[in-house]
Amino acid sequence: MSIVEKGLLVFRNKNEDEDNLLTNKAVKVYVRLMFLRIGEIDTLNEKYQAQASIEARWTVETNRILSILSSDEQKRLTEGKSVSLLKYTESHWHPQLYIENALGDLKEQIRYTAKKPKEDNQIYVCEHRDIKGLFWEKLELHHFPSDVQDLSISVASMLYNDRVILLPDGDRKSGVNREAFVDQQEWNLYSHVDTQQRYVTEFLLYDSDDEDDDNDRKQCFHNSEDRKRSILTVTCHAARQSNYFYWNGYCLILLITVMSFCIFAVPPDLTANRIQTSCTLLLTSITFRWTVNRSLPTISYLTSMDKYAILCIFILVTLCIWHACLGSWIFVYTPNFRTTQDLWLIHLDHCVFLGAISVFIIIHIVLLTWLYYVPLKCRRQMVEKDIEYRQSIRKEGNNMKYSPLVI
Repeated sequence: MSIVEKGLLVFRNKNEDEDNLLTNKAVKVYVRLMFLRIGEIDTLNEKYQAQASIEARWTVETNRILSILSSDEQKRLTEGKSVSLLKYTESHWHPQLYIENALGDLKEQIRYTAKKPKEDNQIYVCEHRDIKGLFWEKLELHHFPSDVQDLSISVASMLYNDRVILLPDGDRKSGVNREAFVDQQEWNLYSHVDTQQRYVTEFLLYDSDDEDDDNDRKQCFHNSEDRKRSILTVTCHAARQSNYFYWNGYCLILLITVMSFCIFAVPPDLTANRIQTSCTLLLTSITFRWTVNRSLPTISYLTSMDKYAILCIFILVTLCIWHACLGSWIFVYTPNFRTTQDLWLIHLDHCVFLGAISVFIIIHIVLLTWLYYVPLKCRRQMVEKDIEYRQSIRKEGNNMKYSPLVI
């Protein structure tokens, strides 16, 4: 075949592909994503490093693909083997995929192959995309340090949903490589992944100097309401290793607050000593809270550790106010500023001590109950999903329906 004939064939195939897309339904592109390596999770800047491999496949007509293959490649394709397609995008249609939540420039390697599976006897063109770089992710810290973060990669198409629809690949499940996880000392990576299909509405911007009439604008706006882009998000999950924060956060705050109850051992007539010790513990607690917050991003809400620390600060402030009130009452109601064991203020101080201890214990029982049924419940759900994911992979492997990622 001469060069001119090849050029005419390429031009004809590309024009036929575009004509079919205008007349036929949207092309369904089945996407599979594998997290090959997950690097550092930067909680402060809400981003993480990752290396992933994406497979996007769609069906093509037999005569279209066979016309660009040699006889040996056609034989390999008939036998169910994969065939490489060089410079496929120059002459054929492709979904024009990109990564929506990428930060900066990604390192990408893209290649195309064709394969004819024995299950459905259709020819699929597969885009293999290897990516590496930084990805943005909104990190939810409401339950810090018992939080579970979602690490996702969103695959989108430059074409609208009337031409391309991205779907999760049902025959080839997405997954994550837990062995190549850098932050294993700080995070626990779960083995299952979730996929979510969504659409983003297209917005049109008009120039103020545009001379089109209002009817044309209204018609264009009406047409743009149905124009959306298809996006498929693949998400893996990582739970923070929270033992460090339990011991160096919750435990230290607890000990500082418990020490405030030891002040009741100081005689009530020594009001200055009581207030001095209470204020020292209060300032220590505030300083410790600001030290912990340095490792967290600036957010508009309080984490669970923030709420606990502020609650303990309020307890310290309340006890400090009580010691001040008790000292003033002793000064007013006792001669020479001296107290005896049978004084009613001493009994009142004992009652306040017992009441404060009781309230403190009840608060911690409520907090432990909330911790078990809210933040830790999410971790138990992740473990259950891991078990279901492994069972589904094992079941599909026994049925020979699951195929590993082709590199």
